[in-house]
Amino acid sequence: MGCGKFPNIEAIFLAQFHPDLGPIVRLSVPEGAVELDEDRGYSGSNGIAKGDDDSNSRLAEGSVVPLSNSSSNLGFFHGGEQLIEVVELIKRPIQPKVSTATRSDKIDFNAIQALVIPKLPLFERLVTVNTGRFKIMCYPISIVGNYARNALIFNMCFAFGIKADTKCFGPVVKRVGCLLKELEISSGLLSGSGGERPLMLMMRQLVTNLNDHGECQIELDLSDFSQFMASTGISIKLFPYYGSPREIEPYHVPIRTIDFEMVRVKSAQTVNQADIADDVLWDIALDRVMQFMDSVNHVRRIAKLANVRVETVVLALRHLDYYGCIALVDIFQFSNIYETQYRIMDIYRHEWLQRECYNYVTRDGAASDVQAEELVRLYSTIQKRRTVAEWVLENEVDGERIDVRRFIVFGVIHRILRRVHCYPVLCGPEVKACDGEQSMAAEDNGAGVSETASPGHGSDNGGLGRRLAGMLDGTHHMDEICVGLEKDAATLRQAFDSHGNIEYMYI
Repeated sequence: MGCGKFPNIEAIFLAQFHPDLGPIVRLSVPEGAVELDEDRGYSGSNGIAKGDDDSNSRLAEGSVVPLSNSSSNLGFFHGGEQLIEVVELIKRPIQPKVSTATRSDKIDFNAIQALVIPKLPLFERLVTVNTGRFKIMCYPISIVGNYARNALIFNMCFAFGIKADTKCFGPVVKRVGCLLKELEISSGLLSGSGGERPLMLMMRQLVTNLNDHGECQIELDLSDFSQFMASTGISIKLFPYYGSPREIEPYHVPIRTIDFEMVRVKSAQTVNQADIADDVLWDIALDRVMQFMDSVNHVRRIAKLANVRVETVVLALRHLDYYGCIALVDIFQFSNIYETQYRIMDIYRHEWLQRECYNYVTRDGAASDVQAEELVRLYSTIQKRRTVAEWVLENEVDGERIDVRRFIVFGVIHRILRRVHCYPVLCGPEVKACDGEQSMAAEDNGAGVSETASPGHGSDNGGLGRRLAGMLDGTHHMDEICVGLEKDAATLRQAFDSHGNIEYMYI
């Protein structure tokens, strides 16, 4: 790993399309990071091939390696056939001949040249390619102008370890590519002679500073290219990547992971005006939602207690979840079924996780005799097809010392346990889609959920009701059905048993 939590840059190389030689590697940091065919010569950046008598000479820095013309990707679309060819190329890249490059610590350029120097649909798009033990992230650029073949195609490629999470480098790779494009348009840095020195300086500082500090400040001397750009500064900084907020459903239960009261006090201290009340600094809807977040209430119940629309509660919780202030778990019931995951080994490895589990699941004042080994043993005994109630009885879990609900919740948050959901399926007559649509329309028009969704209401589908029968298609689990219809699981189970044509899937 590099600086902090950012991945380490293994290498950077500048690939370019030569009008006569095809895809080439112009520069690389460190030297020799890219594997190239030894039987192909070069003569520097001008790209004039040497004779066969010099084909076995060693390659130096800044070498231009000619590739076969058949691998050239320069061209324009004249119909739909080449587009299909591009799609097939992305799905099944051309396999190179077996060579020692696949067993070395270098990047096999021949295996990735078709995607590093791609066709038109991939220009100015982030492209990630896996080859060997490397993950290559790049942003190919094509500049149309007074060049050979009327275009200059190049690509500054960043190489990482195959298992690295490179999402945080997406903006950096894109910015470097756009920067080189602007420098080429304004000063001819890539097409002019003498551009190797500032390019190599920039690449070396990118590797060193981003790996060591997570940021980079580069000063380029371009006085030989343009008098208006004698000194050009480049500032690049890495930031953690936050993905899109997760979807929050009405049956999710939010669990606090930070002390909101402490955050409230600190935010109030940052305001200079002392006459501003603490509650003014908080969003009104968010403040009402947090009043009913007790690790038991699900989203729909929170909305009902706070007298706030469900959509508003979801937006507030998505904001908290995006910044890691809450965790989302399922509704706890003693009829739930869980199974142990491979992450249970983390408890054996990490003492801090054992302490957190001990402090969270043991009851205050009665936990002096509870050992960490006992908690680990209890997690290992949770098996599929056993409800929580059956597990408590079989293992004689002492409820006075261990809070069973918090014990299960802790396991779900840390991925030690996985919830096995129950999906009821109606195996009798097929449920008509129009029935479900009519019931949903009735609800939108003001009909109560209890009226349209009552298990004993209506004569369709054996007395299950149109809306309930429409949810028994194998895509809705019991938590979703119970919350959506505002019915408890025991009532629904009773209705299903009386119907007789309901099968259960546990996934």
